[in-house]
Amino acid sequence: METSGHSQVVIVDSAELDAVRELATAHDVGVREVPRRGVEPLTMVTLLLVGPVVAVSAVIRVLEQRRGGQVIDLRRNAPKAFYRTPDVLYGMVIIITAKGKITVRVSTPETMFDKVISSMPALLSDRGGRADAIAQAVSDKFGPSVEVYSDTSADGEK
Repeated sequence: METSGHSQVVIVDSAELDAVRELATAHDVGVREVPRRGVEPLTMVTLLLVGPVVAVSAVIRVLEQRRGGQVIDLRRNAPKAFYRTPDVLYGMVIIITAKGKITVRVSTPETMFDKVISSMPALLSDRGGRADAIAQAVSDKFGPSVEVYSDTSADGEK
């Protein structure tokens, strides 16, 4: 197991710990558990991945892909507003409004997915939950880096 070189901290669900260790071993990346500092939820574990830059990056990329895409549920009684799920393809953002759904496909998720997700709160705040306005704002901000599909015929309410 490689224990020198590049290192990166990741936070994973404790249920995924064995799978992460197996994945890291397959890429010759060392895994060290970082002692809990009371910041992360009890179900999460902080790990330090150590190894060659390419190997650590490969493990991080696989972990991100396993987390899946982003869902943003703007409906009034949504159980969770922002969450990642493997039910949505990695590189996709699904925005559910009271009057429709917007699907955003990021063309290069490895470099743009985090940028798109982190920009969403600002893009959504001034649009009043209108699907057409949200779709236009995402298209304007990211241009050819994303494909945006808006379905305002869908009833977003539960």
